[in-house]
Amino acid sequence: MNINSTKTKEMVRGPFGKESPTPLLMAAKPVQRVSEYKFLGVTVNSTMKWDDHVAVITSKAAKRLWFLKKLKRAGVVREDLVYFCQAVVRPTLGYACPAWHTSLTKEQTKSLEDIQRRALQVIVGNIPYEEACCKLNLPRLADRRHSLCRTLFQ
Repeated sequence: MNINSTKTKEMVRGPFGKESPTPLLMAAKPVQRVSEYKFLGVTVNSTMKWDDHVAVITSKAAKRLWFLKKLKRAGVVREDLVYFCQAVVRPTLGYACPAWHTSLTKEQTKSLEDIQRRALQVIVGNIPYEEACCKLNLPRLADRRHSLCRTLFQ
């Protein structure tokens, strides 16, 4: 297998004190060292925490909420708005979740749920989140991620 040295990145993980390990060389050139890297759509950082990934996916999903609002203003029926949410917004918030779901902090989980809460507010108005989930027959994102993980690992 030929490795493209210009596309290869190095991420150092672990406590090294004040000294960092010697740079990795490939074809007599140092490999670029990065602190975070997007791998198959999942942003991984050297601390192995998911702050960067959650920030990326919440930002991406929030941009899709803008279009959901436009559809609502255009008079699209509720069922189609729910379908859009399920097909466009929610997959962004759950992509590759078996890799990262179990390591989320409460704050990260809350920021993900906030996006779905905002989407449901667009669809049904200003009612409590749990009530909106029941009314539209949609599980909370945390429950959905847990179910997807359980299904994968069975």
